[in-house]
Amino acid sequence: MDNDEVEIRFDGFRYGRWQRAEVRSSVDDLCATLRLEVTLPGTGDNLGITANSVIGVVIAGQPVTTVRLDRLSRRVGRDSHDISLDGRSLARELVDSQYSKTLSGLTLGEIAKRLCSDFKVPLQVLAKTSVVEEFAMQCESPATALINAARTANLLFYPRADGGLVLAEPTKAAPVASLVYGEHILDYEVIDEHSQRFSEYCVKSHDTDGGAAAMSRVKDADIRFYRPMHIVADKSGQSLGGCDRRAELERNRRRARAHRVELTVQGWRYPHDGGWRPWDINTQVRVTIPAENIDDVMLIGDRSFSLDDRGGHATRLTVMARDAFAGGK
Repeated sequence: MDNDEVEIRFDGFRYGRWQRAEVRSSVDDLCATLRLEVTLPGTGDNLGITANSVIGVVIAGQPVTTVRLDRLSRRVGRDSHDISLDGRSLARELVDSQYSKTLSGLTLGEIAKRLCSDFKVPLQVLAKTSVVEEFAMQCESPATALINAARTANLLFYPRADGGLVLAEPTKAAPVASLVYGEHILDYEVIDEHSQRFSEYCVKSHDTDGGAAAMSRVKDADIRFYRPMHIVADKSGQSLGGCDRRAELERNRRRARAHRVELTVQGWRYPHDGGWRPWDINTQVRVTIPAENIDDVMLIGDRSFSLDDRGGHATRLTVMARDAFAGGK
């Protein structure tokens, strides 16, 4: 079963006396995030972590992410000091960097491998990807270009335990667990976020070389007042399905994501094949909340492990219909 240890491992050292911790991953973000805090006696030091340290994060004895340090702060008093550490997984370099690159005639998976290789970010491609006729960035964030191309292709980029990335379809696998309010779910929040939705989605594209232009428009019939969303598609998006597909996917994703459930479960893991496995994104669970008339299979989009020296350890899951990620009708 779970223990209450969050441990970091770096440069041959280990440290696991954290009093507060949060480790979050999402299918919407390339980077997992880490926040750790502890108060210790004495004047303290920086634990030996440097800008070049690669930090493995282990929860309940199992790896969950690998990060580099974003920020480390120390507040020192007469006889104690507080240490606070913030980090993001290795794909942060794809998010923060401004980069230029042009690639032609490669699949999205091959393009992602080239970019990830440049930044030494491990990548696992689990989906068949189409050829992108032209992929070009000029002084841009590689993450933005990759995410836009993946969404147009109806795929997900998300972080994995070694700090790298996965390029995959939204899972169709059977639920890994059943969560029932009053048995497994400690608390829940049902969110209807109407600001996510628009009355119509208009996707425009242009080809500066050929002078051609294209546009597609789809409506959300449930939004009966004028609230448009206009999107300019890049060239890679055109080759991965065109304006029609992009507009439909945008509408369907936003319609599904506007209704979601956030729920808290005790511990960090679920039983699996005679052992225990940490909760993970892009897996499905059956959620049953009778008071809300919810009894359905949903996909985990966000997962946050937390540790508090007063409140114990728990996992916060954000679950939605699979269409929120797959863009189905």
